[in-house]
Amino acid sequence: MGTAIKYLNLGIKYILILLMTVLVVAVFMQVVFRFVIEQPLAWTEELGRYCLIWITFLGAGYAMATNSHIGVEFFVEKAAVPVRRVTYILSATACLVFFLLLVLEGYELAVSGMSQSSPVLQIPMGYIYAAIPVSGVILIINLAFQFMKNFKSGGV
Repeated sequence: MGTAIKYLNLGIKYILILLMTVLVVAVFMQVVFRFVIEQPLAWTEELGRYCLIWITFLGAGYAMATNSHIGVEFFVEKAAVPVRRVTYILSATACLVFFLLLVLEGYELAVSGMSQSSPVLQIPMGYIYAAIPVSGVILIINLAFQFMKNFKSGGV
């Protein structure tokens, strides 16, 4: 199980690198065409926006895998171990509920967005909105893995 999740996150990491490369190239092209050639490209701005959306949502899932999300640990570390465990369980449960909402509501948004096309690229907006449920699933998988890992190791 742990190996499959590591490969999933490795794949996400490479997708993020690819999306970031596309974003940088698109924005660079927009700057060159707008200010040097004085013929702005309409599609680069839209492509950059959609790449940024996917980077944001996939990045949140990847950050969960690497324990990179911001957290306030000052008071939790001062508490006794049983209080830490309860706090950790409550926070993981709240996150899980939110991530499930991301999956369910994001799926409905993505399905309803398939009938709408983006203005310039003519991509169905459902593909853009799909970043929400996809990242929700990744967040749930990584949350569960981190939760089990922390309890097995006694880190909580």
